[in-house]
Amino acid sequence: MSEPGKRKHGRITFVVGLVLLVLAGVYLFADPEQLREFRDQIASAPLWSILVVVLGPIANWVCVGLCLHALMRRHGRVGSGEMLMLVGSAWLLNHLPMRPGLVGRIGYHAKVNQIRVRDSVEASVWSVVLAGVANAVILGLMLLVPVESSIWSLVLVLLIPLGVLVVLSAVAFMRSPRLGFLCLGMVYRYADVLVWAIRYAGAFAMLGVSISPVGIALITAASQFAQLIPFTGAGFGFREWGVGFAARLPASGVGITMRSAIGADVINRIAETIVVVPLGLVCTSLVAKRFVDRNADQTTDADSAEHDPAHDAQDQDQSGQPGE
Repeated sequence: MSEPGKRKHGRITFVVGLVLLVLAGVYLFADPEQLREFRDQIASAPLWSILVVVLGPIANWVCVGLCLHALMRRHGRVGSGEMLMLVGSAWLLNHLPMRPGLVGRIGYHAKVNQIRVRDSVEASVWSVVLAGVANAVILGLMLLVPVESSIWSLVLVLLIPLGVLVVLSAVAFMRSPRLGFLCLGMVYRYADVLVWAIRYAGAFAMLGVSISPVGIALITAASQFAQLIPFTGAGFGFREWGVGFAARLPASGVGITMRSAIGADVINRIAETIVVVPLGLVCTSLVAKRFVDRNADQTTDADSAEHDPAHDAQDQDQSGQPGE
């Protein structure tokens, strides 16, 4: 597809997403009685559910940032704090059409970290692949765990792969740093998807809705997939309806309405927005400052090399003419 075609397709997809988001809001407000019930439930929501919904987006930011940091370390040197700032900035900018945050991050790596574009793209692709693997593992575990299992049993089962992945990463580093960083990226990506599942569990708890662990896993997977749709900003609209339809699957459990599922996702969307706006603005300003400072340093180094007498003498010895 040509560049103008991509831009046109991106604008259309973005508008469709916004329309779907508005329709999700209309659908949610269409039943005043249900809305009042949700409001009453939120007012008396358990403290743990409020905390995971509010703090969850910050945990996701850290997990994704560390995952991409590990994957980028396979190709060059990037600071962990630097990567967190890049991910925070991209998180905000990716709410716009055509995912400018992703494009900007790749350009930054090429200019500042001297990491090839193809290597940055490869790291981003690996991040998506690892997210898919993490979703599959969590869903598989939830299908295997007996329905009557206690919450602590579920937590233990979900944490076992995390421990296994940490051990595998340590072993992998002994064989190859590149393989070790890939396994470490899987550790952080699994943690990220786990945080998403906990956030949805908290959102449903805030609404007073009981949902099975399998239902949470299915909804988390649908949410992750919707956010990967090209050209859309953070899965606007697509995520809300994807979560709604996932909740209606037979495996999700009995009594989960589409309206309650969309309501749970809207709760998470509001929490994300509250976090991403100030965080993204701060990160964007820090990234821009670092980019400008690095360019200034490179210009200074180039000027110093150009006017270095030793450098000029070497050029004379080799070519007979200064500066050739």
